Amino acid sequence: MTLHETPGAAAAPEEPAVAESLPEAAPDLEGRLTELGAAVGALRQELRAADERSAGRDRMIERLHDDNQKLRAGERRMVLMPLLTDLQRLRNDLIRQAASVPAGVTADQVAGLLDSFAQSVELTLERGGVGAIRPVPGDRFDGTRHRPAAVLPASRPDEDGCIADVLSDGYLDTTSGRVLTPATVRVHRWTEPATAPQQEENHV
Repeated sequence: MTLHETPGAAAAPEEPAVAESLPEAAPDLEGRLTELGAAVGALRQELRAADERSAGRDRMIERLHDDNQKLRAGERRMVLMPLLTDLQRLRNDLIRQAASVPAGVTADQVAGLLDSFAQSVELTLERGGVGAIRPVPGDRFDGTRHRPAAVLPASRPDEDGCIADVLSDGYLDTTSGRVLTPATVRVHRWTEPATAPQQEENHV
């Protein structure tokens, strides 16, 4: 027993040694941020390149559309050129005839002149694939080729459903046979005449 020891006092227990453990190494935030920034930059470049490709495709589509429109316009002009040439010739003929009509021209001469111009127009239409539908009075009415403008009473039963008068010719596509404009006509309609009721004779 030493001088400082108190009799009967228990010795103080020794404190356990604290294990000093170093924390795990923290991730390299600066390096990760650098990698993330590089990835974002690469993504931006990809988006920019995609936008440029999309804009290039749009420009190409617009250019192809413009070329297609020009090609179609040129084709239409090539198709219509014979028709336009005929119309130019017809216009010149009309102007020339109008300037040379004599003062004493008769109605029959004017009618013949106009009919000749109508024939010129008909030839022009035929060159464009359009033919005339020319019904005549007495033909049977055909709803696919004729348009009724009026109904006239028939004088006998066999005139029922026949054309009474032609107001204007029609036109059809000479290639397909499809009617473009039906002829305008008046049509006969037969109606049975009303018979007077016979009066019964009263015999007294």
